[in-house]
Amino acid sequence: MKKINKLQKQLESVKTELGRLLQFRETSALKKFKRQLEGEKSNILSEIKKSTQTKAEKEKQRQQKRTVANRNRSSKNKRVWNYVKSIQKNYYPKKPLKEIRTSLRKHRQGLDNDVSDVAWRNPSP
Repeated sequence: MKKINKLQKQLESVKTELGRLLQFRETSALKKFKRQLEGEKSNILSEIKKSTQTKAEKEKQRQQKRTVANRNRSSKNKRVWNYVKSIQKNYYPKKPLKEIRTSLRKHRQGLDNDVSDVAWRNPSP
């Protein structure tokens, strides 16, 4: 509770300072300072929100983060898989996908591999 009160006092001081800045002429230094104060204000607001969250809300937020991360990971893996399959289909139909994937890893690391650079640049000729 003390932390929330302290944060609210800081928030009020930042808001009053922003209000006082309205009477000054707009300069680049003033804009920079306002931007800094707005950043502090948003940090304080996020701290207040974080400290007032319940356990259920925190768990829901964690679950949403996991869902987004899994979705991003899935889409990236699908892109890589389609890329490898198109290289196999167009250049090396008899080569197993596992070998092409290991060659891709070596190519990304800058190591020598048995797949030509043309295939990596343009998988669909």
